[in-house]
Amino acid sequence: MNLQLKYVFDADGTKRLTIPDKQRAMVIDYVRTNALRPPSGVEALVQEGHDELLAAIRDLSDVQAAFKPSPEDWSVLEVLAHVVTVKRVVPALAVSLSEGHWPPGFTDAFQESSTQDGVSAAKFATLDEARAAAADAHASLLAFIRTLDQPSHSDMTFRHFVFGEFNCHEWPVFQRIHDGDHTPHIRGIMASPAFPAR
Repeated sequence: MNLQLKYVFDADGTKRLTIPDKQRAMVIDYVRTNALRPPSGVEALVQEGHDELLAAIRDLSDVQAAFKPSPEDWSVLEVLAHVVTVKRVVPALAVSLSEGHWPPGFTDAFQESSTQDGVSAAKFATLDEARAAAADAHASLLAFIRTLDQPSHSDMTFRHFVFGEFNCHEWPVFQRIHDGDHTPHIRGIMASPAFPAR
């Protein structure tokens, strides 16, 4: 899913990420509807997004992966660093929510804050490093998804700063949206006129 996210600046100069109301509602409906699937159905969705992301980088070289269309843009490696960071956070968040609490460090301020936007704790020098880290994080998420038929605190939520409250069943489905948004992001980098041939 290629989300129509864009940045706007408020009167005080604050940068804010926005999305059309209709598309925001579609994402929320997609997440909530698909979170009702059995674990195998959720796993299939999340696997699809992961596979599409890896297919987008399959033939890239490390030189291509490090290319930035402009100093302000991300490289493919930086996009992957962000995606892997979120892939690592989502299973930890979902496990904690299923147990009835937030993970350590998750606060009301973070729940409300646009600091969620573009968060990247990972850093990769090569595509091989990024692929391995993505595979490990993906495996952790799948391991949690396979427990979704067990009793959990589905009333416990944590708020995404754009899309609102999600519970332990909904956050894994949101990962499908997140992978699906950054796959065209990667293709957009590759479409740059200055993108290296190899």
